[in-house]
Amino acid sequence: MKTLLRILVPSILMVLPIKADTEDVISLARSYLGSESALEAVKTVVFSGTLVSSGVDAEGVEQSTTAQIEIIFSAPFYQRIRITSPERTETTGLDDYEGWQRIENPENLDQWRMTLLDTEQIRRLRANTWENLNFFKNIAGVGGSMEDEGLVAVDGKQLHKIAFKHGYGIIFFRFFDPVTGKLVRSETDSGAVIMEAGENRVAGVRFPNQVITSSTRPDGSIQKVAVTFESIEVNQSLDRGMFRVPSITRQ
Repeated sequence: MKTLLRILVPSILMVLPIKADTEDVISLARSYLGSESALEAVKTVVFSGTLVSSGVDAEGVEQSTTAQIEIIFSAPFYQRIRITSPERTETTGLDDYEGWQRIENPENLDQWRMTLLDTEQIRRLRANTWENLNFFKNIAGVGGSMEDEGLVAVDGKQLHKIAFKHGYGIIFFRFFDPVTGKLVRSETDSGAVIMEAGENRVAGVRFPNQVITSSTRPDGSIQKVAVTFESIEVNQSLDRGMFRVPSITRQ
């Protein structure tokens, strides 16, 4: 018994500080974004702005496309993203456990295609919605977990890395400044890197002004998608119908 206690007690003492550190990191990260009351009050967010996608094609020529984008998140698991360009309008929706995508020709509304999303795509949309509305808090409440990976070196800086695991292999790796709590970098389980720049303060909450996602294409080239927000609205009254699977008739 004494031998067992000698083994268990140091182990317990080693685990407890790690848990406390994780909670402290999350608390600091949330306080950087806003007060607890302001963060808890957020139930819907509507982002509107410009999307610029750039990359190198198979011939080595750099290409860039620009579109307007609207991103809507509503608690607990509702999301709609509409990307509009002169060539097409692409709308992706999440209605709790139902997901869909509709692509239209803006010059001819009789030309359209709609697809119901599969289970994996829906799970990823649900995880993405949670990440954007809950500000790092209580992932266990939706069946997920956090894994504290401690301090890691990134571009010459020491950042606190925490993995937010949503199950089914869906993971968001978040890298926080250990002093300020600022989110410096994010990575996904697929290897995409997400960086934020600038800030907008809305309803007492700090949102980024720009989000840049870099991902590697199958041919090894890098694609960058930069979204710059022109407006952000919090707790706007929304019609739940906008998230439902559209009718197959003309919209």
